[in-house]
Amino acid sequence: MTVGPWGGAAPRRYHPSPLIDSAGGRGLALYRFLAIIYAGVLVVVHREHVVLWWPIIAYGVLALAWSVIAPLLRRPTVLAIGVELLIACVGIFLTSEVYDPVSVADGISTVPGVWAASPVMAGALLAGVRGGLLAALVISVANIIQAVEPSQLTYHNIVLLLLLGVLLGLAVQLARESQQRLEQAIAASERLAERERIGRQVHDGVLQALALIHRRGRDMGGDGVDLAELAADQERSLRTMISRLDPVPPRAGTATPAAECTDLAVALGRLRSARVEVVLPAGEVRLPTATAREVEAAVVAALDNVEQHAGDDARAWVLLDADDEHIEVVIRDNGTGTAPGRLVEAAAEGRLGASSSIRGRMVDLGGDASWRSPSGGGTTVTLTLPAEHMAGSSP
Repeated sequence: MTVGPWGGAAPRRYHPSPLIDSAGGRGLALYRFLAIIYAGVLVVVHREHVVLWWPIIAYGVLALAWSVIAPLLRRPTVLAIGVELLIACVGIFLTSEVYDPVSVADGISTVPGVWAASPVMAGALLAGVRGGLLAALVISVANIIQAVEPSQLTYHNIVLLLLLGVLLGLAVQLARESQQRLEQAIAASERLAERERIGRQVHDGVLQALALIHRRGRDMGGDGVDLAELAADQERSLRTMISRLDPVPPRAGTATPAAECTDLAVALGRLRSARVEVVLPAGEVRLPTATAREVEAAVVAALDNVEQHAGDDARAWVLLDADDEHIEVVIRDNGTGTAPGRLVEAAAEGRLGASSSIRGRMVDLGGDASWRSPSGGGTTVTLTLPAEHMAGSSP
């Protein structure tokens, strides 16, 4: 078992390709055997048109042997797909040799029949749309050459083969992307669980000891006060460390380029200090850079108000939350509070810190800001922004 950065077990790693290849490989193996049976049935049905039996029997043994060997590979490879393409093309060209010319001209089914789609499926499993389409093109060219004068049925089968390669390849790519996103979500959940576990252990031991030193030091007076302040600083730093969450890596395929986006969680995380604690969600909150800067500036303005008006011992907490409907930033302090009507009076006196620097910014972004100050003291500022501003959201 590997050890993680916090001393516990490292998060499990989920590798999507083997999982998808395993499920797809089993389906492909079953398809090969069913296709061989169907090809044999077609040969029996058209037996009156057969002029040479031994090449058909030899080819059937070869295709059956490959159908047994191919599933033993852990996953499709370029070499294996090349071999399977060669076997399929040999069977297609063999059709003109084992059937009478009239039947061949009439468009009789090729010797491998639908088994020729096997390398197309294998190519899609290996390289997605590109691999499936490339293998389908090879089989299509072989069918056109063998037919000499391709019929409507020939082109119909080619179209179906190309669709199979594209659609199956697309399905494989989407399945792998979904597995990667699941891996990221599980990793984020495990990191959060690890931090919660460490946080409980630290809270039960170190934090309680520091809090005790802080209380006893203030009671002692003299040098004990300095010791108490040092313990308080260390307690705040430790609380900040165990509450910080690493952002989840960005998801592939987001609509807004990364260069034009900023993670608001990272930006607000930089505002942590001895008097300011920041609580962030487990994942990213990606906004256009200009929008993120305006929200950050509004939060800084709110913290400046705490610094200037809440009192010397006041502390502040910044909480960021985001869901499918809105983004919310809550700035709360334990200071002296705000008198009723004070914000209106400040605006009338020309002090626009709250009305312009905070609420004005949010209104310009299509959001809003509100203040609440209970009678017991402290002020809560709530900034809201529609979720449509998040990177990748539909307009």
